[in-house]
Amino acid sequence: MYHLMKCIPVYPKLQRPCTSTPMIDSFVRLMNEFSTMPVIPKAKQAAGDKVVRDLRPGPAFEPTFIYQLLTVSKSTLSEKGRQEDAEEYLGFVLNGLHEEMLCLKKLLYPQSDKISNGPDTQPANDEGDTYQHGDQAEGSDEEWEQVGPRNKSSVTRQADFVQTPITDIFGGHMRSVVYQQSSKESATLQPFFTLQLDIQSDKIRTVQEALESLVARESVQGYTTKTKQEVEVSRRVTLEELPPVLVLHLKRFVFEKTGGCQKLTKNIEYPVDLEISKELLSPGVRSKIFKGQRTYRLFAVVYHHGNSATGGHYTTDVFQIGLNGWLRIDDQTVKVISQYQVVKQTVERTAYLLYYRRVDLL
Repeated sequence: MYHLMKCIPVYPKLQRPCTSTPMIDSFVRLMNEFSTMPVIPKAKQAAGDKVVRDLRPGPAFEPTFIYQLLTVSKSTLSEKGRQEDAEEYLGFVLNGLHEEMLCLKKLLYPQSDKISNGPDTQPANDEGDTYQHGDQAEGSDEEWEQVGPRNKSSVTRQADFVQTPITDIFGGHMRSVVYQQSSKESATLQPFFTLQLDIQSDKIRTVQEALESLVARESVQGYTTKTKQEVEVSRRVTLEELPPVLVLHLKRFVFEKTGGCQKLTKNIEYPVDLEISKELLSPGVRSKIFKGQRTYRLFAVVYHHGNSATGGHYTTDVFQIGLNGWLRIDDQTVKVISQYQVVKQTVERTAYLLYYRRVDLL
């Protein structure tokens, strides 16, 4: 992401007072605000001791141009005084950058009339529909009959989709299959930027258990035939295509009828090295995705501090390649921490977003 933005030239506001890509321009400017961080090795205290490295972060700066994007976009995130949600903002950023790049593709390739919206940050809902950000995609959905393992066929649908550098980094695909007795399976391929993991059940205590719950077959209520007879229908979601950067969203904020929006403060264990098991993949791709392509390593964690769903504070831990170690970032405070501190569960902060990158691309 950093190198992508550094490849795009910076245009001063005087040179380009009007722009059709305000989000790209703002993030290019953001990346260019950072200076190289010097790393100073400390002297050894005794023979045989490991050299402990110190660091001196550059001066803090306030990215006001990023804040201004929220007002320009007329996003609900710009409402003054409300608690911003880190996952919602991530979706706003990735979808916004993706859509601006799609507009640039239209300018470069005007003959291409099938342009769709970016990946959604939500899985398919209980009715088998998909959520869309922004306007409806141009062109009709593509539909074909697909023969899977054991010669079982299903009707598969996928919206027209155009790749951008953003989807090349964060974009994956899920397969949502609806099963109905005496009917062909109906499958929908849906792109995503983040995987939403439901952690509400008392049985879910680890990321692996949350992923297994994501792909578990579930019964769908309320399906009826043309003659108004209710039929048994079930649905299962599996992973069709894995992205280079896999972002897991632990859904800590849940709505309860009695108490409104509440925060789940339970501990969820997450590994540094995460292997996506074959059982989480769609049957048609299990033999095509090798172990290295489904093995990930943690490189960042976003935490939410506080017990309330309407307030609190965000901090992040990030693996710094040059330092070959972890940094904890709390507003303008940056300090070196150990890997143990990253995965250690604490009462005051709870992991909210987990960022993993595929090891075969390191």
